[in-house]
Formats: sequence, C-alpha cells, structure tokens
Amino acid sequence: MTAAGVADHWQAHARQWSRIGGPLRPGEEDLAIMRTIVGPEPGLGLLLGVTPELSALSERLIAVERDGAMIDRHWAPRGSGQSVRQGDWLELPLARDSIDFAAGDGSLNMLHHAAGHVRLFAQLHTCLRDRATLALRVFTAPERHETPGQVVDDALRGAIGSFHAFKWRLAMALVAQAGDPNIAVTAICNAVDLRLPDRDTLAVRAGWPRADIDTIDAYRGSLALYCFPTLAQLRATIPAAYEELGIFHGSYELAQCCPIVALRLHK
Repeated sequence: MTAAGVADHWQAHARQWSRIGGPLRPGEEDLAIMRTIVGPEPGLGLLLGVTPELSALSERLIAVERDGAMIDRHWAPRGSGQSVRQGDWLELPLARDSIDFAAGDGSLNMLHHAAGHVRLFAQLHTCLRDRATLALRVFTAPERHETPGQVVDDALRGAIGSFHAFKWRLAMALVAQAGDPNIAVTAICNAVDLRLPDRDTLAVRAGWPRADIDTIDAYRGSLALYCFPTLAQLRATIPAAYEELGIFHGSYELAQCCPIVALRLHK
C-alpha cells in the first residue's frame, strides 16, 4: 500500500514537471557550481535521479531512479556513455569501487532523516572510488525559522517570487514548528488548503500563475515523505569518511536554503 501511494505521487510529479520551476529545479548557477566540484574530467558519474539538467555533468553517467514514470518522461541521455537503471538509492545496483563522482538534486530530501541519509552514505561508500567527489544540492531549513503565518503573509503581499519558493518556505516553517525535519507531503498540501483556500485570490495577490499553484494537488493523498533538515542536522548524518570541501549557493530566490554540499570520500 505504501509503495503504491509513493509511486502515485511520483507519477503525478512526472506529469507536471514542465510547471516545476526554481528553486525546486536546478538552474545554470547550480550546474556551474557542480561542474567546478566534479572537475573538467570527472570520469564515470552516478546521478541520483533523472534530473535533466544534471546529465550535462559528464559524458559518462549512470542515473539511478526508482520510479518508472520519471524515467519514461525525463530521462534523455546525451550520448552513448549515459545510461539509466531503475533501482533504489538505498540498494544501489552498482559495482564496488566503480564510480568517480556522485551528484543529486534534492535527493537527500526524498529520504527519511536521519535513517535514510545514513543508509545512502553507506551505499555510496561501497560504489564510489577512493577520493570520489560528491555534489549534492539539498533543501535545508534555516536555523532561524519562520512561522507558517509569516510565510503566508509574505505571499499575500506579493513578497515571494514564485509558488515553488513559497511551497518550500512553508514546508520548512512547518517542520520547524513540529520539531521534526520529516514531513508528509500531504501536510504541505493541507496547510495550503487551510491557510489559502481561495486560489484565485492568491494568484492575484501573490502574482503567481494559477496553474503553478495547482501543482500542489499532486501532494493530495500522497504517502510520500520529504525532509527539510537544517544544515547542522544534515551534517550530523554525514559519516567522517566524507570530507566537506565546501558549501556553495547560487544567487536566486531561496538559494541560501538550497546549498550545494561538496564532499570527498576517503576510504
């Protein structure tokens, strides 16, 4: 039952991908930062998911994605050196010591904090080579959190540039209020319904396309779980074998909450 509910969530997400914008999807700044992290000749890479923008990181790339709908709709290899495998990130279908770098966009946010993060880093330790680099964009809740009411007030006065930035700010405020980085996506949808029931009025006052606001309906009834840890909470799940090379941000809206974490594995 749970697996089916999560699959339905990602199928709905795949269908509306064209309406998902920044900061939920990486931009040119993010790609440039990741290219700097992995280097000009990065070798064979692992892409966690099928984020189209990140397939530009290397001519040699293996993408691992659990959901078939996401693969069907969004996997577009840039050459014969790129391939995709349907599989679970927590049971990576890759040979030991075979990968030179790993990259992901929001990948850690799709896993339970902290158990899922610990398991993923253990899987990466197996398949990555010694001194492999990692470039992971993570959506992190600010240490000085806002309340859901403050986020809604900013939206209604037109102070948030996109619905997608609003959705993440609201989710981060909700996890801070609950004292738990993990949140069911239905809770995000329910909060929008409760606090902003008139979507036409919201579209006018916030200045967002109504169709963008309606993307929240993909969360309704979903069994999927996201997490929004603070940077400190995220760091606490990274094993000592991974050296932190830096934390990098773009300059777009909410970029400070979308850091790219650069790591190097030492075996």
